[in-house]
Amino acid sequence: NRELKRPVDFRSESTTHRIASACENLVKGLLFAKESMLTDEVKGTSGFAEQFAKTGTADKMGRSLRQFDLHRRLLKYPCSWLIYSQAFLALPKEAKACVYNRLHSILSTKDTLEDFPNLNLYERECIQSILSETLPEYEAACSRAVATR
Repeated sequence: NRELKRPVDFRSESTTHRIASACENLVKGLLFAKESMLTDEVKGTSGFAEQFAKTGTADKMGRSLRQFDLHRRLLKYPCSWLIYSQAFLALPKEAKACVYNRLHSILSTKDTLEDFPNLNLYERECIQSILSETLPEYEAACSRAVATR
């Protein structure tokens, strides 16, 4: 930007598009867009599922992104718990803002989504609520997005 005598915070349309494109793949991964449904119940005896669920951040209704389903799919709320990871939180702020905005757009729509056939309206509402209550950055990004509309 300095060489082109643009403001320091200037972002070209091309740069914005590249960020959005990379983030779209991340969003699809976070929401298990290509998830295969289970054909039979998965059972175990180790107690792993219970321990795994206990380590997750839960909303006030006790829902967590670390709760297993194991009847028809892997997770009860199909959004990856890795959204809480240090690796995700260390993403550049522009990328996280893009991911949060896209997640909010997907989760708050009442429409059927071609790229996310694995998410019904109820699941989207649950995931939206869980993220809003357990991930302060997400809630702040959603609030900013709503305020700018």
